[in-house]
Order: sequence, then C-alpha cells, then structure tokens
Amino acid sequence: MAIKLEISEEKEVYRSSYFPEYVRPKIYDPGLDETIKRLTPEKIEKAYQAVFGKETARIKAIVETCIHCGLCAEACQWYLSNDRDPTYAPVAKVKMTAWELMKRKGKVDAGLVYDIARIVFTECNICHRCSLYCPFGLDITFIIGLVRRFCFLLGVVPQRMFDQNQTFMATANQVWMSQSDYIDTLFWREEEGMYELKNLRIPMDKEGVEVVWFPLAAEPKTGPYHIDRIAKIFQVAGVDWTMVTMNDYWDSSNMPMFIRDFFTMQRIVKGLYENAARLRAKKLVLTE
Repeated sequence: MAIKLEISEEKEVYRSSYFPEYVRPKIYDPGLDETIKRLTPEKIEKAYQAVFGKETARIKAIVETCIHCGLCAEACQWYLSNDRDPTYAPVAKVKMTAWELMKRKGKVDAGLVYDIARIVFTECNICHRCSLYCPFGLDITFIIGLVRRFCFLLGVVPQRMFDQNQTFMATANQVWMSQSDYIDTLFWREEEGMYELKNLRIPMDKEGVEVVWFPLAAEPKTGPYHIDRIAKIFQVAGVDWTMVTMNDYWDSSNMPMFIRDFFTMQRIVKGLYENAARLRAKKLVLTE
C-alpha cells in the first residue's frame, strides 16, 4: 500500500508515494480507506478497461492539446483557496489521475487508486469552470467524471456520497423520505403558508400546467419552509404550476450523477421527465 503518515505538531499528514508534491491532511473516510483493502490488480485493470478502453483517444486529444497556460487554474476555487498550490490546478488533477492510469494501462495498485479517488472526489466540484476558461474549451470535467466512474466501479467512493447513492437506489430520493411523509409535508406547508398568504395552494399532480416544480429532497425533509416560499412566489407571479406526488420521482438532486452511477442517475432523470410528460407540463423547474 502507498499510504504513509507523517506526524507533525498539529495533525497527521498524508504524503503520496507516487506524487512527492502531493501532501494533504490525513482524513479517515471508510469509503476510501477501507474499500481499497479489498482491491486486487485484476479488479483494478478490469475497471480501467471498462471505463477508459473506448475513451483513450479522446482523453489523449484533450491532454495533448493543453498548452499549460494556467487559465484553468485561475478559474478553480480549490487552487485559489489553497494558496495557488499547483497540485490543486485542474491540469494537475488530470495528470495525477487519468493520465497516470493511462500511462500505466490500468496496471496500478490500491495505493494509487486511493490517491486518485481522493483527488477526483474531494478536490474537485466538477463545476466546469476550468473548461469554460480554457481557450480551447477542453472538457476537463469529462475526464474527472470518467475517473469518478472508474472509482465507483471499484467501490472506492467517499462514504457519504456512497450512502446517498444507495438511498436513491432504494427510495429515489437522497433522504430516505417515504411517499406518505412527502405528501403530508406538502399539505402541512400549504396550511402554514396560508397564515401569510390568503388562499395559498400547493397544487399536486395538476395536468396541463405551465410549470412542474421538482424540489431537492432536503427541502421537504429538513427545510420544509422552502416549499411554501416557492408556492408563494408562484402564486403571486400568477404561474400555473404543480408538484408531483403520484410516484417516487420528485427529488431532482440526483446525487448518483456525482459518482457516475449511470444506471441510477438515468433512472432518476427518466422518472422526472416521465412525470412532467404525464402532466403535460410545458416547463420543468428544478431547485439548484
């Protein structure tokens, strides 16, 4: 294993055995630290071939077109908020992850997988700012997404992200909220909102509307006041709108997208669009 700890006066420090310049605070996460113990060279190479086997030429084109101008770094909040440490620059993240995997043709050990997973999951928001600032429009986020997919197939994913993905697989929302609790919350927020806006309504499964609004599950679960706030805006603006309650697909956060669980993320998107089509809504409005 390529995990080393260096004890400083303040905290443990992680130093990569592959990238001498890569020094970070040591943070224990069972989704990374425990899962790499179950990896074998065969599993790693199989995941590499599944993800990168058909994308090698595209990735090489992106990496070899890069002129290292540094504009992507200036667009990255991780780079700027860490005193412009070059290891946080988007181009460095690509070099230490996808490029390293390709150079070794997937023949790497669990230690490097740990480094790669930590970089792509905890040091990048896949916000696309780097690609927008790149003078060639190179899609760096696409590469980071592929590496996340590689890690997902190996099960090496930060525990919280993996838990949210499992929640979506079981309940189609990120907070284990049952359908009955969700509907009860909508009725409750409609009643609460009436104290501030007379005749407030939160329409449910209304057909032929202008807008169907899909919230994040965290809103009815932990921030239910957002529901009636949105309802007040729609009502005052005179928008013909509705919310969905007829089936499980109403949470638009789609956390599986962030770890590149293609099957689950596509199931969520398909469910949202089918609900909108069923109600013959003209527009979809999503939180965030």
